[in-house]
Formats: sequence, structure tokens, C-alpha cells
Amino acid sequence: MRIGNLNLEKNVLCAPLAGFSNRPFRVLAIKAGAAMTFTEMISSEGIIRLQSKTLAMMEFKKDEQPIGIQLFGANPESMEKAAEITAKNFKPDLIDINLGCPVKKVVRKNGGAAILKDLKLTEQIIKATINGAGEIPVTIKIRTGWNDQSPVFLDVGRIAEDAGVSAITLHARSKVKGFSGQAHWESIRELKKSVSIPVIGNGDIKTPEDAMRMLNETGCDAIMIGRAVMNNPFIFKDINSFLESGKLPEPPTIEEKIDLSLTHAKLMIEEFGPERGLKMMRRYLTWYIKGFPGVSKLRPLLSKVETYDDIGNIFDDYLGGTKT
Repeated sequence: MRIGNLNLEKNVLCAPLAGFSNRPFRVLAIKAGAAMTFTEMISSEGIIRLQSKTLAMMEFKKDEQPIGIQLFGANPESMEKAAEITAKNFKPDLIDINLGCPVKKVVRKNGGAAILKDLKLTEQIIKATINGAGEIPVTIKIRTGWNDQSPVFLDVGRIAEDAGVSAITLHARSKVKGFSGQAHWESIRELKKSVSIPVIGNGDIKTPEDAMRMLNETGCDAIMIGRAVMNNPFIFKDINSFLESGKLPEPPTIEEKIDLSLTHAKLMIEEFGPERGLKMMRRYLTWYIKGFPGVSKLRPLLSKVETYDDIGNIFDDYLGGTKT
């Protein structure tokens, strides 16, 4: 799939996830077969003020690419400056504009999905970001609208295409819906019919069968996986295999899950240091062991790990116990 001047080998992308889409998470997604990753959404105001924590969130290495840096903000001038800084100093494969985040602290500042209530502002932000991005492709990620009664995704699609956006990701729910209820995939189909640029479908893809069904039912060019990745980093491999062969791959073994968790732990330590990295890693470990026999005894041990060796020793003891 082609997005502007970017060629993607596959069409299953890893969504930007606040609080999760750090470097280790992105590296694992690429290793598992994601066509592309994204940073967490990053404040345009933080970028133009050159805040060190904000700029650190934008750093990446080759093993995380292709990668998009996702920006959010409600001021067109700030978005233009932020896009310019992003393009010149970080050179991502693309810049994405968040026009869909439903989180209160974002919409309270008129960011994320709140911008969809003002189509004139939406257009200004899109044009300003494209102007600042230069040669780097700009994409947008949107909801269907602020609420179900006032859908605007077709209007935004027209605005985006006319402005020069390279692709649109549609999470097929309104802001008011949050993550509740069922995503309205018909909206993705309608958007695909109404624009000529690539449309990426998002919402309620939990299995390889869901991925195939969304592509078939909506005609979208690609799909984006969000929440389903958080407790199943193997999902990209599974979906790619199913889309290519029509067959479900064998589920990962306990040993494969343990090996991946250890790789994840190493990356977390490299990125955040031993103390912070391992504290952050504890919640991921409880996800990796989901479905393990005797998980109720394993979980409390992993929730207290303080060193990398702790993790290895706990799993060694576990595997020894399961074999006896």
C-alpha cells in the first residue's frame, strides 16, 4: 500500500496507543509483522516549547520503522510549527494528526475528537500541518463525529482529500461512544466510496477473522489494530498469515510467549533503566501469561520482579514444574 511517497509492504498497522506506544512496544510490533507503527499522540504545544519529555517521546530508531509521529493540538499555528520541527529534526516516515481521541483531558482543551465539532478549524489544522510537514506525508485519524446524531466523517474526508492528506484512518465510533458498543463498519465503507485516497479501518478487530471481514465488508485499503495488541503482540503475525493463506496459524507456545516477554523486558530496561523499566514491565508480564496453566500462582510472583534475572528464574521454575 502506498501512502504519499511511502510504500508499505503489508496492510496491517499498529495504532498509536497512549501510555503504550513506546519504543519497546513498537519494536515488538514490527518484529511481529506490523506494517507500520506510531508514537503516542504528542502535544504540538509541547513540541514548539521544546519540552525535553515531549521531544524524547518523538525519538525512534530504524528497527521501529516505518513509523509515524502523531501530533495533536487545537491551534493551527502551533500544529504547523510542530510539524515543521518534527519533519526537520526527527524525519519520521509520516506525520499523523489525531482528530479522534475521546479522552477528557485532551478534548477539554479542544483537541482530539473535539476538533470535529468545528469543520472550519479541522480544515485549518489539516492545511497548517501539511504546510509544516513539507515533503513528509500527512495522514489523519478520526472518529465518525462528536456524537452519533451528527456524523461528519464524510465531510472531513472531503476536506482532507482536498487539502492533500495522504490517507485517513477511521475509528468507526463517535467520540461519545468511546470504546463502547459495536464499531459501525458501514461508515468505513461509506468513507472509502467517497474519497480516492487510502482509507484505513479501525475498531473492533480482535481476531484474524475480524481483519478479513473488515477488509471484505468495507473495501478499506488497510486495517489498524489498537487495543487487541496490548495483550497479544502475536496478532500481527496471525492476521498476516490468515490474510495470505486463509488459514489460522498455530497459536504461540508457552515457550514462545516466555521468550517474547524476556525480549520485551530487555528492551524496557534498555529504554527506561532497570528500576523503572521493570516496574513498567510487570503489567505486560501478567498479559503474556494469560491462559497459562497455574497462572494464579505465577501472576503474584511476576508482579513483584525487581531484576531481569528474577523473570528468567520464575519462568525456569515454572517450566520445570509444568514438565514434572
